[in-house]
Order: sequence, then C-alpha cells, then structure tokens
Amino acid sequence: MLKNRYAISYKIKNGMIYLLPQKDLSVQKVTVKGKIVNEEGEPIAGATVLEKGTLNGTTTDENGFFTLTDCKPNATIVIKYIGFFTQEVKAGQNELLINMVRDVAALDEVIVVGYGNSNRKNINSSISTLDIDNVAKLPVQSINDGIAGRIQGVIVTSSSGAPGAKSSVSIRGAGTPLYVIDNVIRSANDFVNINPGDIQSYSVLKDAAATALYGAQGGNGVILVTTKKGRDGQMDINYTFNETISQPTIFPEKLSSYENLKTINDVYKFEGLQIPTPENILEFYRTQEKPFEYPNTDWRKVGMKDFASEQRHDLSVTSGTEKLTYFASGSYYNQNSNLRTDNNHNKRITYRLNTVSNFKEVNLKVTTGLDGYVEDNILPSSSTASSYGAFFQHIQQRKSSQLAYNEFGLPSANTTDNPAVELSDQSGYYKSNSRIFNGILSLEYTAPFLEGLTLKANGNYNMWNSKNKSWNLTAPSYANGSKTPILGNPPNLTATRGDGSTLLLQGYLLYNRQFGKHNVDFTGVYEQAKNLGSSVSATRQQYQILFDQFVAGPTVNQLASGSESESGRAGYVGRLSYNYDAKYFVDASLRYDGLDLFPKQKQWGTFYAFSGGYALSEENYFKELKERNILNYLKIRGSYGLVGSAEGITPFSYVPGYSINANTWVVNDRPVQGTSEPGSLPSTMFSWYSIRERNIGLDFSSLNSRLSGSFDYFYKRTTGYVVADTRYAATLGIGLPPINFDPGAMRRHGAEFNLTWNDKKGDFSYKLGVNFTYFNQLWERNPGEDDAALKNPYTRESGTLNLGVATGYTSQGFYQDNADLLYGARRISSINVIAGDLRYQDFNGDGKIDGNDQTRIGNASFPRINYGTTIDLGYKAWSLSAVIMGSGNRDRYLGGIMQGSNPDNMLIYGFQQDYWRTDNTDALFPRQVSTSGVNGGNNFVSSDFWILQSRFVRLKYFQLGYDLKSQLLKNTKFKQFRVFASGTNLLTISNTKKYFVDPESDQNNENYPIQRTISIGVNVGF
Repeated sequence: MLKNRYAISYKIKNGMIYLLPQKDLSVQKVTVKGKIVNEEGEPIAGATVLEKGTLNGTTTDENGFFTLTDCKPNATIVIKYIGFFTQEVKAGQNELLINMVRDVAALDEVIVVGYGNSNRKNINSSISTLDIDNVAKLPVQSINDGIAGRIQGVIVTSSSGAPGAKSSVSIRGAGTPLYVIDNVIRSANDFVNINPGDIQSYSVLKDAAATALYGAQGGNGVILVTTKKGRDGQMDINYTFNETISQPTIFPEKLSSYENLKTINDVYKFEGLQIPTPENILEFYRTQEKPFEYPNTDWRKVGMKDFASEQRHDLSVTSGTEKLTYFASGSYYNQNSNLRTDNNHNKRITYRLNTVSNFKEVNLKVTTGLDGYVEDNILPSSSTASSYGAFFQHIQQRKSSQLAYNEFGLPSANTTDNPAVELSDQSGYYKSNSRIFNGILSLEYTAPFLEGLTLKANGNYNMWNSKNKSWNLTAPSYANGSKTPILGNPPNLTATRGDGSTLLLQGYLLYNRQFGKHNVDFTGVYEQAKNLGSSVSATRQQYQILFDQFVAGPTVNQLASGSESESGRAGYVGRLSYNYDAKYFVDASLRYDGLDLFPKQKQWGTFYAFSGGYALSEENYFKELKERNILNYLKIRGSYGLVGSAEGITPFSYVPGYSINANTWVVNDRPVQGTSEPGSLPSTMFSWYSIRERNIGLDFSSLNSRLSGSFDYFYKRTTGYVVADTRYAATLGIGLPPINFDPGAMRRHGAEFNLTWNDKKGDFSYKLGVNFTYFNQLWERNPGEDDAALKNPYTRESGTLNLGVATGYTSQGFYQDNADLLYGARRISSINVIAGDLRYQDFNGDGKIDGNDQTRIGNASFPRINYGTTIDLGYKAWSLSAVIMGSGNRDRYLGGIMQGSNPDNMLIYGFQQDYWRTDNTDALFPRQVSTSGVNGGNNFVSSDFWILQSRFVRLKYFQLGYDLKSQLLKNTKFKQFRVFASGTNLLTISNTKKYFVDPESDQNNENYPIQRTISIGVNVGF
C-alpha cells in the first residue's frame, strides 16, 4: 500500500498501466529569488548565494538580484560577500530582501589556511591576510614588490632595481617561505611571477599551529594565495594599462676632473710630496682646451640613461552560467633598463584560465586551472663585464679624468673597463628564457548521504624549461685620432638548456558539521609529489668568425656538461578543529612526512601542533561592554608545535660518492677518465632539523568594530642542524660524516601587532592601519664553530646576541691635535699617525691595540624591526592609497669606493671632500692620505667608524585615482573608467643619504640601484 505522503504517477507499457510512487513530496524543489543590499540600501553585485550544505549556488547581478533554483523547501540560504558579515536566511515564498552588515573588523572573513578555509574568528593560530585589491592596482614588478609595510610579521627586502629583479620575503626573520598557490606547493619563482590581478586571497601562515600541516617544508612559514574564479551572470571584461618611468632613488655626483685632481694635489702637498698633476696640466683640465688629452667625462651619462621606461597591460574576462563559470586573464610586462644600451630588458607574459563546473545532479564540482608564464631577459656580455655588479662598478670607479670616447665618438682604448665598450651594441649578450606551464584538476564530491562530508581529489602537473645563451664578445675600442678598431679577446659561446616537471596528487576527506552549539571541522589529506629535472650545457671558445652559432666555432677545447635529478615526497595530513558556541576553540594538526633526501630509515617524520582560543566577548558577562561598543570582540589564543626544515642538506649524503674527472690520467698520450675520493664520508644518522615554536596572541575590535587589531608573541628554537661534528678534526683526509648535531641550537623570539581604523562618513571612507614587527635571534651554539672559535668571547657567534656586520676595532673618533697622541694605547702596526687619523679603543686593556682588540661591530644587516602605516581614502569617485614603511637599526659596512681607500679612484665624489682638516675637524671622513701605507693603513682597517647605519623611513607606495564613470562617462556602458597616478620609493629618510647610498642598495653603489618610479595608468571595466 502506498502511504499518503506519496503522490501517484503512472506509465503505460505493453498494454499495462503501472502505478508508481513519485519522490517524497518533502523534497520537491523550489526557486528562491531576492535582492541583496548594503546598509545604505545600495545593491551589492557579485555576492555569493549558496544553499547550505550543497553545491547549489549563484551570484548577484549588478543590481543585486539573484535567482537560485532547485532548492529544498525551507532550505537555509547562505550569503557571503567580502567585507560583510556572512548571513543565513530561510527560503520562503516571497522574494527576499537581505541587508548585509559591514564586517569592519573582518571577523567573518574567509581565510585561506593550510589545505582549506576558515573564518577568522575560528582561527587560533597566527595568520595574517592582505587586502589584495590595493596591491593589484600598483604597477610593480611582482607581488612581493607590492606588500612591503602592509603585513605584520612579513619582512620585505630589496637589494636591486634591475629588470627582472624581485624583492625577497621573510616571515618573522626566517629564510625563504614555502609558497602555495591554489593548495599546490609552487616554486618561489612561480610565485613572484604571478599576476597580482589574478589573486583572490593572500594569507601568511606564521606559527607552528598554522604551518605544521606542511611538515618539514613549513619551517620558514607559508604564504598561500588563491586565484580568482568566474561567476555566473553577465560577462565582465577588465583592462588595465600602466606606463612607468624609473630612475635611481639616489646616485652620487662625481667631481669634475679638475676638482678631483686639484683635491688630490692638495693631499700630496699636505704630506710634503710632489703633486701628481702639475699646475699647467691641471689648467688644461679646467679649461677643457684639449678634451681628448685631458678629459672631463661624466661617466653617469656615458653608462646610464636619465630614466628607464616600463609598460604593463592586463586583461581579464569573467563570466559563466549556473553550471559553468570561468576566469581568464593575460598580462604583458616590459621593463627596460637604466643602462645606456638596448641590450638590457625583462619581458614577461603570464596567462591563466580557471573554470568551475557544477554538476548539482550528482553533487559534483569540477575545477580546472591552467596557468603559466614566459619570461625573457637580456644583458650585455663582454670579457670585462657580464653582470650588473661589473657594469655599475665600472661606472662608479672610473674617474672623470679618464676618456670614454675618442674624437670620432668611438669607444676609447685608453681606459680599462670602459663602460662605453661594455655597453656597446657591438658587445655580446646573455639571454635567458624561462617557460612555465601548470595544470590542475580538482574533483569535489558533496556526499548526500552524510551532511557535512566532502570528498576531494586534486591532480597538478607543473612543467618548466629554460634556455640560456651567452655570447661573450667585447666590442672594439679605438685609439685617439683613429678609426681603426682594436679588437678584444676572441669571444666564447655557451648555451644551456634545462627542463623539469612536478606531478602532485592529493586526496581529501573533509567533514564540517554543526551539532547545536558544537562545531566540528576535520581535514584529512594524503599527497605525494615527484620532481624530475635535467640540464645540458655546451661551450665553444676562441671564436675567429664573429657569428653567434655553434657551427661557426672551433671544436678545439669545446666543453659539454649535463645533469639529471629526481626527488620525491609524500605526506599524511590531519587537522581537527572544534569550537563550542563560537566561544571555546581547540585545534590539533598532524603531518606524517616522507622525504627521499634522507637515509631510508630516517625518511619519515612526524610534525604536530596544538592550539586553543577563548572568545571572552561571547560570554554573558561581556554583554555590557559590547553594547557600549567598548569592546566588540576579544579573543585570546595560544599554540605550540613542532615543524621541520631540510634547508642546506646535500642530497645523497648517505651514499658514498666520487667526483668524476674527464681527463684524470694520460695513458699512451690519450686522456683517460678517473675518479677522486669522496669529499666526506657518508652517513645514515641524520634527518630533519627540528623547530619547536610557541605563540600567544590576542585579537580585538572596539568602537563599533571600527578599531580592530591583533598582537602576537612568538618563540622558536631550532635544533638538530645537519653538519659534520666540529668537535673532532678530520684526520682521515676527508670530511667527517654529517649528523644531527645535538648541541647546535638557535633561538628566535619576537613580537608583532597591527591596528586598523576603518570608518565611513557619508561619501567619505577611510581606513588607516599600523603594523609593527620585532624579532631577534641567538645562536646557543653555532654548529659551524669549532672549539677554538668558541674560546674567543669577543668574536664568536655562539652566545652573542648581536652578531653585527663584521669584526673590527671600536673607533673613538679622530685625534684632534698632537696632545691627543700623547696618551692612550696605539695600534701597533700604524705609523706616522697624526691629527685627523682615527683612534681606537684598547678593548682588552693590555696597553696596545692589535687583533685581540677586535670585536663584533655594528648591528645585523638584516632588519630586526620593521613597521608600516597604510592609508586608504575614498571620496565619491576619488581614491587615494599610500604606504609608509621603514626598518629599525640595521647596519652595513661602507665599501672601499665610498671610503676612498683606493688611490686609483680617490676623492672622486663631492661628499668625500668632507675629510678632516684643521679647518674642518667635525668631518665626515678622517684625514685623507695619498696611500693607505702613509699611516700604516690606520684609517682603513676594519672598524665601526665605517659602519653605515641603514635604518630608514620610506614613502613606499602612493596612488591617486579617479573614476570617470561617476560623471563624465556616466551614461556609457563602462562599468568603470578609472585613471590614476602612482609612485614607489618617492621619499626616503635615512642616514645613508649623506654617502649618497640608498638604505637598501649595495653599500658601494656597485650594483643596479633601487628605483624610484612614477606611473600613470587607466583601468577600464566593461
């Protein structure tokens, strides 16, 4: 008998009538319609509307409307939009009107965590996020170049502004972090080349509770991003163009040849020596009557342009239907050089296609992703210079009295390392080309038989190849008065090819369920990856025919080499999260990690973490504080965990190895291959470093959540460094085997905080943020120091809180007169010391100054304090954003060129004239000497006098924009038409500027300088 809850259907077959029960009436499908608006009643476009517990979802159109079909009656509808609290409503008969409430403190923000997502309020670990919208607008070289000063705990450093150069990132002072894109571990190079406009979310995992799921790879912290996906509805097309000019933030001006040589003459006169440039010759330099015999060369103009240009084009398209959505993008970036050559640039093309297919009938979601990039670099190459260091060294070291070109405008042969020769179009080149392709396929099944259960499988294939070609050719130079070329050394040609791949497979079991006030979230993952790589290189030398192909080169002394590699890893991952009534939170994470880098019996290790949190603001006793907006939210949290690191461990150290030499012996006048003994003994007694870390944190919001912030204190201790035991000498003639050196340990601790004020007054919105990071570290026992090094408390690293930048003497200023010379200890090897020379401290008090008085000097070169202020303003169609960032005590050692210690390029800069004289006793430099031997090298020995204090404050980013859509283009089909002007490194305050050195660049200005950029651009949406 059919029960009343079934309806009857029928079908006729072979003359028979069959009565059939229809599906349960209680699961008949309904359509839910509605509109989503903000607190001002304005429609919200692009909000996500989802039937809870299913894949059934859609997004709102540009007017805020949505239509969600195939919903269960009385289904719970979940609405999410960035910057607003997530809301849940019951489906009803009438059209819904949903008013979203701004989540100013972003407590309901969805955060990307290891192998999944979570709400910010549910997180107990230390995780920072980045508002990617403001970064994507900046015309920067890479995503790393756009985040400085924005995130607490993240330290961004730059050392070069060269085409293709990217900033480096450290999390809490550690090494290179692990990079994860769309839940797939990628190389650092893949990450820095991602188009910032493709990024949907950006998270930084900092403590062990956040990184333990990545095991040995997560020891330096993890940066995770997800890329944009499509949404159903009307097609959106977005195009952005930037035109940028760049120039060094600061660059020293050289003295004219007359000023330089006259100043040197004055030094020689003071020492009673014959002047090197007679007065009549000096006059020729002044008048420039004979400019090719007595030149006055501006080497900056010879080697550098006034500015370099950059262009960037970004195009993205997103659209879709209920069943299929897609996001597609492409980007072209072209960065030219400050060097005066057409043979130096970086060009990059990136692409991405993400699709999401929803098969609601079978509860299956299929996600695919294709992305990659092509990057080309070219740099001049000659026998005297083939690197930025060499080019800028020669531009800096050449004196104004040296000749660049002869009378016919041809590069002069009179000057060694002439930049005019090195940067000539007739010199050679070094070209590099990199191609990356990445493909991902993800299947996600929402189980209908158990609410909250999801099964997921990911496959990722990453393929790379590279081509490098070096044509090391020196352009001809010319004697004065001649057009006859003087050829350089015969050129060499080298080409290298490399390729490789990574195959990653992942299987997920996810369970998320709420039982009354109890919330349970479980993530289980198995993953494995295999890496393959190979390279081959060939060289032909001493070309007689100037044709940059191998066929034209001699086969005598030709060279070839190559290599192949493979590696693998695997891991079992588990995370269990529980919270009660959004008040009490507990998390546990575990990874059983395998890596083939270690001996078989040591290849697997276990890493874990525990964390907990308590939201005091959710208790009843806190209600009055919330109602008065004194404290809207307050949570304390803590974590402890063990992660690992395999940094610096040489592969196959557990296998005996021998070096192979192609020509070890000569037998019967023919070379014969041979092998050498291993460099060190193998070992099977080593595995990962161990990093134990604890973190205590606090999150809060106040004043109606307009003010929010967080604070963290962390402590981590690393042990088990893999080294040969330094306590025992290598008496066998080869290196001792590697072990986990138990006494070796490093401690690092620090604190960080951020504060944000976010508010809106009518048409004016503003968001102000401050962040601060401090860390320090100490070697309890440096595993690289032997017993002899440990015995000197002044120079050893072990137990020394501040390692400084060098070892040297402690300066006590200048000897100001002869009376100063009559007392105090003297440096033994110094001679003829007089007023104006440096005096040093007798550190050990033995009455003499020698090497035993040297100690560690200066502060660490890597900044221990970093801070930033972010400013985001909006008024109607206007927008302004800026970042002011800086670092605390950070020292470097001033290079010899800037010291003026080399007679070949003495006193070439104007600021070097500020040396000690009787009429200039408060000078920047000590007494200038003709050669360092005049006073036994007294002034130029290593000392803290030459420490370059490099703390700084910098206006890192600035952008002003206006959307023409608001007025001028109001009635057009443009969704936006934003024009903007941007700048980076516009203003810098630092002590280093008195030496004309940027606080982040090379301390001798002998590398590609840090750049100041100014850009104009347009962003158009259709």
